Amino acid sequence: MAKSILYHLFGFGKIPKRYRSDIEKEGVIFQDEGLAIVLRYRNFRAPNAYYGRKISLIVGSVVLTKNRFACYRGNIIPPVFEVPVEHKAFKAFDFSIDDKARLRVVIDAPAFQEGWKGTIDCRIPSENARKFLRFLTIAKP
Repeated sequence: MAKSILYHLFGFGKIPKRYRSDIEKEGVIFQDEGLAIVLRYRNFRAPNAYYGRKISLIVGSVVLTKNRFACYRGNIIPPVFEVPVEHKAFKAFDFSIDDKARLRVVIDAPAFQEGWKGTIDCRIPSENARKFLRFLTIAKP
């Protein structure tokens, strides 16, 4: 799958510098940058946010290390998600491959973050989607 044009021109979608050293220390299993990630919110409620249905397109990166799974969307903006694989919130993630061969991560918001409601559906177009899926299903207890 092709990288975003914004990644090639301006470097959007790189793994943020503030997380890079920790990620490298943990040992990267897979990573991909410059991806056009689709986020779908359904009946989502969080403090100061409500979306009945919302679709957002972001240019970001996805990383799987020995200790965490994360999806970043820039240096200043908080990550879409960053969760240790041993944490109980990781059980709120449902992984699959969609009809366009993208990694699909569906997050049950209440199980992921206290005080949240609804679901977050991330579609991540990575060349390594099947490898990500295989390792994520192994990591998920």
